[in-house]
Amino acid sequence: MVLDNDKFLTSELSNITQMLEEHFRAALSASKMVANAVTDWLAGNGSITKEDLDKITSLEEKGDDLKHTILNELAKAQTLMQREDLLRLVHYNDKFTDGAELCLYHLAAIIDKWTPEGELKEKIGELSELVMEEITQQREAVRFLSINMEESMKRADAICALEKKLDTLQRDIVSLLYPAGLPVHILLRFRDFINMMEEIANFGEDAAITIRTLSLTLNM
Repeated sequence: MVLDNDKFLTSELSNITQMLEEHFRAALSASKMVANAVTDWLAGNGSITKEDLDKITSLEEKGDDLKHTILNELAKAQTLMQREDLLRLVHYNDKFTDGAELCLYHLAAIIDKWTPEGELKEKIGELSELVMEEITQQREAVRFLSINMEESMKRADAICALEKKLDTLQRDIVSLLYPAGLPVHILLRFRDFINMMEEIANFGEDAAITIRTLSLTLNM
């Protein structure tokens, strides 16, 4: 591990990673709301209420507050050599929550107007499951940062593998979408929803690369 001041650095890193975990819980809660809404939608009984939208906006605001708290702590962490990588990780966590909020708003605009069927339905369900798996793996990767660096790196590798599968699925969904003959307003909203889901997956891969870097430097 990189050591400037043994006990202080270990305590400092542990404190930051604990706050990162809390920050990530807000992102995970928002992502679960999207995943549950997709599951209900594909089952034909989907509904997104104003209360749901208010709740996910509240989670996004909570994430923002936590982000600022972590940034302030990092600004004070003079001996923490991994500060820039930790700043990147905070940024990617923040993007997860922002992305989940946008996804739920996009889905709310179409959930009572159209329900996918056949192969398109199957692939949307698979995409949603893989996004949740990627986010769950990131939660574990962050959790292990100050506990077991090798395990953290394994989780980061799993995220990158999932992102490749998600890229393929997103392309398959888009190729099935355009021949479906949907009204333009539904097609555009759904395309924005799928593209945002893919963006979340990309942020996950960026976060995984950052976690890999942290794992390497912390084991030096």
